[in-house]
Amino acid sequence: MNRRDLGVLAWTTAAACAGLARAEALQEELRSGPPVGGSPLPFTSNLVTGPYRGKQHCYVCELRETDHPAVLVFARSLNEPTARLLRGLRDAIQERKKEKLFGWFVFLDEGKAEAELEARLEQFARENSALSLPISALGDPQGPPGYRIAGEAEVTLLYFRKDKILANRAFRTREWNNGAAGKVLRDLDSVFGWR
Repeated sequence: MNRRDLGVLAWTTAAACAGLARAEALQEELRSGPPVGGSPLPFTSNLVTGPYRGKQHCYVCELRETDHPAVLVFARSLNEPTARLLRGLRDAIQERKKEKLFGWFVFLDEGKAEAELEARLEQFARENSALSLPISALGDPQGPPGYRIAGEAEVTLLYFRKDKILANRAFRTREWNNGAAGKVLRDLDSVFGWR
């Protein structure tokens, strides 16, 4: 092998290693929201559906007084995987009445008028037969103060009970699909110990 061939081989090897490092970095688990073991922080947002429709309410505050299992979903898009999660969580709450499972969605928006987002959310809930499930709008892309929802997170789910986060799942746009939505719904049993 001559010097030129060695140079090409070295460059090709370096490029392949750099490509692998980038691929591994892309596969790293996305960190979004408070960590497991932490506490969900109290916050209010404009509720579009559910019993507090048209008001601001702190569900975290309410749930701290109980031992009810809860799922808090932060989402950015009104797409089919999010609709599947919405319908699935609605159904899981009905199926888990005995366990008093509670869940709600907070849709994050980047600087658009919250009134416009609220109208779209109400229509989204109506189309998915989920008007009874609490859904709210929040005009901050990082979520409520202290939550630090990652900018690349399409969906962030926090599973908690009382004052402790038991699981945190976050998905980038390219990872968020119907399969991922189904998986997080199946996680309910293992996270809350219902198996």
